[in-house]
Amino acid sequence: MLEDDLRVAVAEGAFHLCYQPVVSTKTVRIVGYEALIRWNHPTRGMVSPADFIPVAEECGLIEAIGEWVLRTACIEAARWPDGIRVAVNVSPIQFANPVLPAIVTSALAQSGIAPRRLELEITEGVFLDETRSSEQMFKALKGVGVRLALDDFGTGYSSLGYLRNAPFDKIKIDQSFVKGAAEPGNRNAAIIKAIVTLADTLGMETTAEGVEVQDEIDLLRDLGCSHIQGYVYGRPVRAEEAMRQLGVENGTATASGFKVSRAPRTKMLRSARIMIGGVRGDVRIRDISTSGAMVDGLRIDGDPYGVEMQIELLEDQLTLARVRWARDGKAGIEFHEAFNLDRLNHGQASRIRRAG
Repeated sequence: MLEDDLRVAVAEGAFHLCYQPVVSTKTVRIVGYEALIRWNHPTRGMVSPADFIPVAEECGLIEAIGEWVLRTACIEAARWPDGIRVAVNVSPIQFANPVLPAIVTSALAQSGIAPRRLELEITEGVFLDETRSSEQMFKALKGVGVRLALDDFGTGYSSLGYLRNAPFDKIKIDQSFVKGAAEPGNRNAAIIKAIVTLADTLGMETTAEGVEVQDEIDLLRDLGCSHIQGYVYGRPVRAEEAMRQLGVENGTATASGFKVSRAPRTKMLRSARIMIGGVRGDVRIRDISTSGAMVDGLRIDGDPYGVEMQIELLEDQLTLARVRWARDGKAGIEFHEAFNLDRLNHGQASRIRRAG
């Protein structure tokens, strides 16, 4: 049914494009947008590209859809200020088509934008069948003058050998490495640093995808990442809204959303003893993560922010923490060091064995 609906959508032009900003970490200005296809189905509502793109690849519609995206993105980007790039995803099936350079050249000529403003995003899947034709395709596309970006780096093909010859201008760091990178004890920051170092050595830019939390911006800047893309700088918008964004303070981007990364929370309800300034008391833990917890029953006179405390997460073991906020008897506390939640389960099992 989805395939049948997809064929109708292609014939009737039922798709539209939205654009997500790509922001420079140095200037905090929008330097380009990634074009993202959207399909508002008459009865299903918005259908995710993750659902219909694989179907389009299987039933032979991806090349028609891909060409429409390419031409539309170039035409809409032509109204933006000169120098603002537009990135378009190219599937491995499109990449294997020898006429792709001609289609790209035609789209550029039709829209009138400079080749340097078009960036083709290619996944590692194109390297699964390394042949001379793929080398020729890279050479032909670079001959047209467009930029090439390696998308979702590190999530697919395991070899790095292809980077020796593939003329990429940019490596896009997959959001799976970005998520949680600012949390204590997370190794993703080290992985990002390694990718950035590799890209710098090869003369390539880097874009971190899926950035959602503001403290990740500073981390990625410190790690040397050149660009950021994600909800922290805005959700995908139509071309007209992108034009408006570019006119605000010369395209300066404004971060939004959560300011601090927070580890995933586990709901629970259990009592715990606490100690603040030598005074003991009891609270109820409502939820907990590796970095902190929310508790009930904690009341502090004066400004609660930063008050040092100890909490008994494990029997006869006090964990150092500080209060981050408190109101209406509830409080959020932050542990001094990352806490391994598996220890809670082991501790509970141990108490059950002793009770038995």
